[in-house]
Amino acid sequence: MEVGLALTLCGLGVAFWIPATILGIILKSRTQKCTADAQAKVMRINVHNSSDSGLQYHPVYEYYAAGEYYTSEGAYLSGRVPEVGETIWIKYNPDKPKQSYIPGYDNKVYKILTIVFGLIGAVPILVCIGIAIWVL
Repeated sequence: MEVGLALTLCGLGVAFWIPATILGIILKSRTQKCTADAQAKVMRINVHNSSDSGLQYHPVYEYYAAGEYYTSEGAYLSGRVPEVGETIWIKYNPDKPKQSYIPGYDNKVYKILTIVFGLIGAVPILVCIGIAIWVL
């Protein structure tokens, strides 16, 4: 197998594993640091138009923590989108209450992206290994 092809395939795989690793670290950090529960009120739903997946709905929620009100925007929700005024449960960082996420939604997005990037990155590396074994 040509060295350039092997380096290209492995480089392509690593190029996808880097964001997978970063997303995995962010997810782990978020779930370890955001340990406090709070009720949040959905203030509005931000709608973003994505060319590849159409409309995306991001709930903007407000919650009370450490003596202050905070507002945050959740990740893209598919399926059941909460209604404005609805109360939802969130997790926040007791040391930095501005950091929060919606369990089951925001962390799910990170998990899915980590898996997708990891699998896409594995394909060219496995092809490279398969070609190397076949050639030998």
